[in-house]
Amino acid sequence: MRLFLAVDLPKEVKGQLDLQLKDIKKKYPQFTWVAAENFHVTIHFFGEVKETEKIKRKLKDLLWDQRGFSLYSFNLDVFVNHKLVVYLNFRREKRIEELAEIIKSNFDINSVNGRKFIPHLTLARGKKSSKQQYFVLKKRLQKLNVDISFSVKRLILFESILEGRKPLYKKIASFNLLD
Repeated sequence: MRLFLAVDLPKEVKGQLDLQLKDIKKKYPQFTWVAAENFHVTIHFFGEVKETEKIKRKLKDLLWDQRGFSLYSFNLDVFVNHKLVVYLNFRREKRIEELAEIIKSNFDINSVNGRKFIPHLTLARGKKSSKQQYFVLKKRLQKLNVDISFSVKRLILFESILEGRKPLYKKIASFNLLD
């Protein structure tokens, strides 16, 4: 199973965000846009694992006394790896950073090579473009005002099933956070 731990956005927030992205989606129909029902903020990617029950038990032990928090959108941006990736940034929230560090330090499966955890929500992927096209996209994203906020009261362990062009995310376990 291919697993990751994430914040699943509330259904109404997914709808609000999708509505706020309507115009930019029209401008970039060539991008592969994440479906609203798949909007999430990944806290830790486990990768391909066989010991799902062991991971669930360990997460339950690690998260039983952790407090919830709120996330507030900050801005849209883009980065380049082998593709262009459009994402939504969130204001800094120490609780999610601490949770990510707790999880990372207790699981050595596919540990991210010392990179600092930055909460974000991937929105779209597209082919690399010229520098000029990249800067035009970046400027358009900076002008957009995407405004969402929500309380995080649980974390979800998802299975990522890769079928065709779009992954299917299946909820494997839910971990409630304290108020």
